Amino acid sequence: MNKIISIMGPTSSGKTELAMRLSEDFDLHIISIDSVMLYKEFNIGSAKPNEKTLLKFPHKMIDILEPNEKYSVAKFYKELILNIEKLHELKKIPLLVGGSMMYFKTFFLGGLSELNEVSTEIKIHVDKMFSEYSLSYIYDYIYNIDSEAAKKIHQNDKYRLRRMLEILLSNDNNPSDVINKCSKNVQPFNNLNLSIIPSDRVLLHDQIEIRLNNMIDNGLINEVIQLLEKYKSMKLPAMSTIGYKQVNEYLNGDINLEDMKSNILAATRQLAKRQITWLRHLDSTTVYSFLDYDNIYKRAKFFLADTK
Repeated sequence: MNKIISIMGPTSSGKTELAMRLSEDFDLHIISIDSVMLYKEFNIGSAKPNEKTLLKFPHKMIDILEPNEKYSVAKFYKELILNIEKLHELKKIPLLVGGSMMYFKTFFLGGLSELNEVSTEIKIHVDKMFSEYSLSYIYDYIYNIDSEAAKKIHQNDKYRLRRMLEILLSNDNNPSDVINKCSKNVQPFNNLNLSIIPSDRVLLHDQIEIRLNNMIDNGLINEVIQLLEKYKSMKLPAMSTIGYKQVNEYLNGDINLEDMKSNILAATRQLAKRQITWLRHLDSTTVYSFLDYDNIYKRAKFFLADTK
C-alpha cells in the first residue's frame, strides 16, 4: 500500500525543520499543507522557506497561486491528491507538512462529500465499539459490509476505521449508496501521522514571539506595503490571515505598532491552542515534542521498512 508521512503541529513548533531533516535522511518529498504559502509574494508573514532552502528541499504546493487568486479546500484536496499520486507513480514517498488543519482533515476524510452528518449518539456508539472491540474486529465488521472500501484502509488505521464506521451507521437507510460513498471517501494510502506538540506551552509562546520579531526585522511591514501598492483595488484572500491582517490595520492607522505586535501574538497563540486541541483529538497519530528527533527518526524508519 502506498505510504505517506504527515507532520502536523501548531505554528512555530519546528515542523519545517523536522520535515527537511526527515527528507534528507529518508529521501522523502515534501508537500506543503499551508493555506498562505500557496500564494506568491506572501513570503515573510507565512514563514515560507527562503529560495535557498527551497532549492535544496523543494516543496510542492508552494507559490502556486497569484496573490489575488481565490482558492477552496476542495481544489486544494484535488491538487494534493494529484501530487501524491505522481510521487507514488515514481516510487517516491510524500511527506506532508503544515499547520492548516482543515486541509489535513479534508485529506484524512477522503475529501468533501454530501454524507449525512454524524450525530452525537453515533459518535458515542462508535466510541463504545472502539473501547470494547479490537481494531481487527472492527476492520472485519467493515469488511463484511464493503470489502472493496475496507481494502483501502490499513487494518491499524484507527482514524479511517472510525470514519468508515461513522459513515455506515449514519447512512443506514440507503446501504448501496453508503457503500459508494464509503469507497469514495477512503484513500488507498498507508499513513504515518506525526503530531509535534510542545510539552512546554511557555516555550512555544517564546518561539512564537521570537518568530514574530524575526519577521518584523526581515521586512514584514514592507512586504505588506508592497502588496497593497501593487494590488490596490484587489481584496487579497491571504491579507485577512494572521500577521498580514494586523499589519494592514497598523498601516491604516487603526492601531499603533505595539498594539499590532500584541494583536499578532494573541491571535497566533489562539491559533496554536486550536491546532493543539485538534491534534489531541486526532486518532492514529504519534505525538512527539520538537526536541524528540531520535524517536521520530526511529518511528519513520520502522514505518518505511514495513512492507505489509
